[in-house]
Amino acid sequence: MARWLEISADYACNNRCVGCFSVADGGPSMDGRELTEQLRAGRAAGAEWLWLGGGEPTMRRDLFAIVRAARKLGYRRVKLQTNAMMLASPGFAARCADEGVTEINLSIKGATAETHDRLAQTPGCFDLMLQGVEAWRGRGPIEGDVLAYRSNVDELPAIVRRFFALGVEKFWVWTLSASDSALPEVAAEVPRLADVVRNVQAAMDLALSPRADFITSLHTPPCTVPASHRGCLFFAADLGLLVANPGGHRFLLETSPMEGGLYLDGCATCSMRARCGGLRADYVALHGDAEFRPVP
Repeated sequence: MARWLEISADYACNNRCVGCFSVADGGPSMDGRELTEQLRAGRAAGAEWLWLGGGEPTMRRDLFAIVRAARKLGYRRVKLQTNAMMLASPGFAARCADEGVTEINLSIKGATAETHDRLAQTPGCFDLMLQGVEAWRGRGPIEGDVLAYRSNVDELPAIVRRFFALGVEKFWVWTLSASDSALPEVAAEVPRLADVVRNVQAAMDLALSPRADFITSLHTPPCTVPASHRGCLFFAADLGLLVANPGGHRFLLETSPMEGGLYLDGCATCSMRARCGGLRADYVALHGDAEFRPVP
């Protein structure tokens, strides 16, 4: 049974983030009828919480109609996955809250404008994000999605420190994937998990929040994380997330190749095997499998 329904109604975006496939302005898009069908299908599958992704959902002219329809169908939470640029527009954040958006997830690329704007490939977007965060503060919870690149991974502790001070209550650390891009510059930005884990540990050790789930590291096999810091581990099936994309495509998050799926021979003897989604094939192709050893 699903708890969350994530809808990516289209892939239009006002950023051009390095390695992101969700920037197809002319790509497939859900119309009102398909959106309604997906919302109803999500409720039928048991979902009571809605996650609006993309692309950038604030670019949808029917955003508020989607939110109203979702709340009418019984979705108790509506989360907006956003770069927060539109939230900086006068009155926009207030209307989101008034129409039924309950929380936001920020898409964060760096602790500074220099890093964030470079990876988002949009000059000025970091400052707009900060303005959007300020406009939203007090209207609902804020969480942060931090995409780890080779060139920003050492900023993870600084990102957590800065955005926690701005009101972000929880951080999700994603590792860039090259599975949807043949560009060498994208492959060059895929960080080693050893570097991701080292910086996730450093961020956890800041001890900024008492929350046990303050920092969650996705796409991180348990064998790469010391026992002392395994509170950051993520098992996709636990989220209960049903994903809906244009064209009627629906799937559970844990079945996506973005969440892993590749197991080595030694994985069969690992004590963490039952709580591991496996390795990303694109990661092993780039960096090999030397980092992965069974946990006794």
